[in-house]
Amino acid sequence: MGDSTRDADADVIVSGREPRRRSQSRPGGLVWLLVVVQAAALAIAAAIAVHYRAEAGRLVHSGAQPASPLASPMPQMTSAALRLPAGGGVAGTVVITAAVLPGAARAQFTVSAVMTGGAPGTVYDLIGSDCSTADPRPDEVWATGLARADGTADLTGYTWTGAVAHRYWMVLDPSPADQAPGLHGHFAAGAATPFRAGQAPCGISS
Repeated sequence: MGDSTRDADADVIVSGREPRRRSQSRPGGLVWLLVVVQAAALAIAAAIAVHYRAEAGRLVHSGAQPASPLASPMPQMTSAALRLPAGGGVAGTVVITAAVLPGAARAQFTVSAVMTGGAPGTVYDLIGSDCSTADPRPDEVWATGLARADGTADLTGYTWTGAVAHRYWMVLDPSPADQAPGLHGHFAAGAATPFRAGQAPCGISS
């Protein structure tokens, strides 16, 4: 198990199983990505439902009654597929899937990607951070994967919890371009836009 928990006061908390790099072949391209996105959406929805039920059970056990015991809110699911800005002949698609309970300030989200044109045998990561921190260093690995002999790679993500109002960013690492381009936006709301090479991702309004 590759579980890790960040400080409760941190802006981003990672949880879940670290993706394993496998040598056997997987379904190619967008078919694989669709399977991953659907599985992630189910996992996120299940996690939110379990959390909600635990909170409701805690209220009942303490003697308080939930405001609406028969109406469990369903998480709102959002998914965005975007071109992966990378340069140097590398291309691909990133999918961000987010789930949030109505009115909640925090949401769970995953990032996955498929890419082509990579160097065979190279481990590629989508790295980035939270723009709201004082020092937005690339200390988060949003997704990771190993490039096959034909240069294609499936980058599998973790399940994250983040603030819906915060902006995040990501770039491909290693990058074929200096001062790599990437994506930035409200990942916990399932939204992002590209930024060009040389731009500061947190200095651009999205």
